[in-house]
Formats: sequence, structure tokens, C-alpha cells
Amino acid sequence: MKNRVIVFLLLLSPFFLVAQSPDTIIRKVYVSFSSSKEIFPIDWRNDPIDATAKPIERREIRHSKLIIAKALNKYPESIFKKNLKFVYFLKEMSFYNTGYGGTNSQDAVYLTNRGKYWGYTDQYVEQTFHHEFSSILFRNNPSLLDTNLWKDANVPGFIYNDPKNGVGVIRDGKASQRLDTALCQIGFLTQYSESSLENDVNTFAQNLFCPEKNFWNYADRYPGIKQKTELLIKFYAALSPMYTEAYFRKLDKQ
Repeated sequence: MKNRVIVFLLLLSPFFLVAQSPDTIIRKVYVSFSSSKEIFPIDWRNDPIDATAKPIERREIRHSKLIIAKALNKYPESIFKKNLKFVYFLKEMSFYNTGYGGTNSQDAVYLTNRGKYWGYTDQYVEQTFHHEFSSILFRNNPSLLDTNLWKDANVPGFIYNDPKNGVGVIRDGKASQRLDTALCQIGFLTQYSESSLENDVNTFAQNLFCPEKNFWNYADRYPGIKQKTELLIKFYAALSPMYTEAYFRKLDKQ
């Protein structure tokens, strides 16, 4: 009886519960698999945002850790100190009653991963991280990116069609991230890039760090794509001297 009591108390102890948690720390970033509402900023939890989340399947946890470790290894730890404290993995999340694949807050990135069967390939999940993290970096270092030169790379007269937050294009089914040669001719990589300047930057960032097959071919071929690529490399180089064009081109070989 005494042994049973000891085991029971151990199971209830906070230390034991923490030890069983799949959460971990990778390069000083806390990687969590919690789906509690508390993971979201307070102002996201009620109307009109009404953030909701579902926990990731346990079978996807280990692989999610491998993906995020690969992504985090592409940055110096010094960048995380001021910009990223948490990465949350979820099965699903919704804002404004609309499903999201990824999003970000002041110091956290939120990612969904339902497994390769549902299209959540390693590349998709990693690209989503770089996409969302670039928003934090851009927001925290706005002076490092010349947005006027960025807009100059767009076709004359172009106006981003959903500059607030991109939720409109997601709802309308106009958020494709497939590289589009027709759009490249007018300075955009994808349909989603046209929604806002931030989303445009995000799409280039995900392709710098985890490039699609033809990204560098398009950057070499289309002037608008080349100009934006060079501007974003300059932005990252201001954050760390390790970021050169040669560094990013090398990632295309990995």
C-alpha cells in the first residue's frame, strides 16, 4: 500500500508532469505543443479575433521538432534574443472564424502541422516558420528595409488588395503560395504576395531560407523579383553578416 501511495504522489507531482511534457528548448527558443487559449495574446482571445486551436497529434510531435530545429539553425542565436521566445505547434488554429496555417505575435510563431498526408510537408512547415518569423523581424526593424524601393519593383499603379492582414484573401481562396511565372513578370512570386507588402516580404523570406525549386531561376530572370530579393538579402545582412547572397543560394542545394 505504501508503494502505491508513493507512485500516486509522483504522478501528481508538478515535476513528473513537466517531465512528461513534449515541450522543449531549441537554440534558446521554447517549442511548445500546448493548445490552451493562454498561448495567444489576451486581445486575440475574444471577439472579433476569437482565437481557437486544436492540439497537434502526438505522432507529429517528434517530426515537428526536427523541422523546427532545421529552421532555427539557419539563424544566429543573437537574432532570437530580441525577436523570438516561443514557437507553438498545433493541429489547427482559427482567427476571425477562418483557418490559418501560421501566424505570429510579438515574440511567438504559431504553426500548424497535420502531417504529410494532408499536405504538411517538411518544406511547407519550414517555409511557414520563415514566413511568420520574417513578420516579427520586419516589424521590429522597419528601417532596415527600403519599402519605397520594394514598391518600385511592382508593376506601375499596383495597390495591394488586402493590406490589413490578409484574412480577406484567405477567405476568398486567393492565398495560393505556388510560384507563378505570370505574376513574376510583374514583381510577385505568388498570388498571396499581392495581398499586402508584409505578405509580399514574407513570401520572399520563406523562399530565401527554404526555396522552391525555381525560385533562384526567377530571381535571375525577372527584374522585379531580383530587386526584391536583393532588398531582402540586404535587410537580413543588416541583422547578421552571415546573410549574403551566396549563403542563401547555398540553401537551394540542401
